[in-house]
Amino acid sequence: MASQYKGAGPRRESGPDIAKPIVTEEKADRLVPMAQPMPEVRQANRRALPADWLPLALLAGDVAISALSVPFGYWVRYVNAGQVLPFGPYVAAIPVVVVLYLVALAVNRQYSSWRGRTLVDQLLSLYYGIGFAAVLMLAAIELANLGQSFSRLTLIPAVVFAAVLMTAERYVLRQYETRLRCQGIGTERVLMVGTGEGGEQLIRRMNMFPQYGFHVVGVASDETHADGKFVGVPVVGLVDDVPALATQLRADQVFLALPASQRDRLLHLIKMCEDQNLEFKIVPDLLELMTSRVASNSIDGLPLIGVRRNQLRGWAAVVKRAIDIAFSAILLTLLSPLLLVITIVIKLTMPGPLLFRQERIGRHRRPFLIYKFRTMIPDAESETGPVVATPGDSRVTWLGRLLRRFSLDELPQLLNVLKGDMSLVGPRPQPTFFDERYSGEVPRYLERQQVRPGLTGWAEVNDLRGAAPILDRTMYDVYYIENWSLALDLKCVILTAMRVFTQRHAY
Repeated sequence: MASQYKGAGPRRESGPDIAKPIVTEEKADRLVPMAQPMPEVRQANRRALPADWLPLALLAGDVAISALSVPFGYWVRYVNAGQVLPFGPYVAAIPVVVVLYLVALAVNRQYSSWRGRTLVDQLLSLYYGIGFAAVLMLAAIELANLGQSFSRLTLIPAVVFAAVLMTAERYVLRQYETRLRCQGIGTERVLMVGTGEGGEQLIRRMNMFPQYGFHVVGVASDETHADGKFVGVPVVGLVDDVPALATQLRADQVFLALPASQRDRLLHLIKMCEDQNLEFKIVPDLLELMTSRVASNSIDGLPLIGVRRNQLRGWAAVVKRAIDIAFSAILLTLLSPLLLVITIVIKLTMPGPLLFRQERIGRHRRPFLIYKFRTMIPDAESETGPVVATPGDSRVTWLGRLLRRFSLDELPQLLNVLKGDMSLVGPRPQPTFFDERYSGEVPRYLERQQVRPGLTGWAEVNDLRGAAPILDRTMYDVYYIENWSLALDLKCVILTAMRVFTQRHAY
């Protein structure tokens, strides 16, 4: 049944094949069950708060915190130590300190939009800004020759004070903003153009994470859809009618999700958006995106372009392995009391073995035995065979559900890390049964096995775990391999620690 289109212009009887997915929804659903999207976000309520309320709130908070950091530093340095020195120079320095903080934080994009940025990104940028402000304050003390009346040691407690309170300030404001966006307040209305794989995955992600503040109000496509919808979003018109559709739907942004094979048409749409002064973003074709993999050099000025693949080679691999050994040994030592308690409770409450052992496929497709605390009844897969755990799975015990909720069942994998089967960060290893299926069906799946599998990974910290589509997880894992750095590993570890208490897909 042909879908009904709303929008300017007559409906064409046929049109070009806009975006036929390389991996269709039907095929992706056969791989693993699709993750359940979050409840639909309500329509945007633009008048609930001024558009610039967040930067103004941040600015006011940062002014107060930076001003208070000066007397706090003075109190710790002198009053708390039983000394009394003139406070006048410190009072006079407060306006200068405030200005230096604001400049340093503004340079590090603290007052620009948070939309699409994670809390970790925001906090890392904050700490760079605070460090920059501290350097500026030290330089000001030296240039103004204030060393006699203004102790440099007051900067240490003052900077720590500012860092702690500004972190708390941003966390509270982000939680409040997330709450508003989940209610549809302050969201941006998006018109998606094209029904390709990139657009499909982006819609699913925006549904899963309404806190990013995007609400897809319609899809423009030349293809017909049986129910007039694409991934649950109404198909509202044709691709060539984008300017009229954007006006009709009051879209704040247009997302162009055409495949790479339609480059000329994409350029035409970009020109249309520019001519109509429409805000737009280009959604890359996830399965053809090569930009992050391009590496270039030259020979006597002649440019050479190659494809960058695994970044974990040579000294990078040695450093990562050394970190794995050191941190897994330290964590096993520090967590030994907790491991002992879990062991005792499992043995007292559940019959059968303490650990669950299963063959997984690791680096270079070498199999290994992965260790987990057992969370299911004995012989859980004797009748069903290997299947992915789902919400409310009857095979999971009450204790197992608690361990899974906080990822405590994964702690024995620190032994796998110490042995060299796994790494602290990397793609999650798949059971042999699933690995054989995925390797033949999922594009670029085998690239995941160029590195050691991880306790956590880039896909997991982006909430792609459990029953999340294997295609999505693979693309995030490949991104990690091609863009590896110690900073990215650190980011994954920090996000994992934060998500232990907020994860939704652990069951």
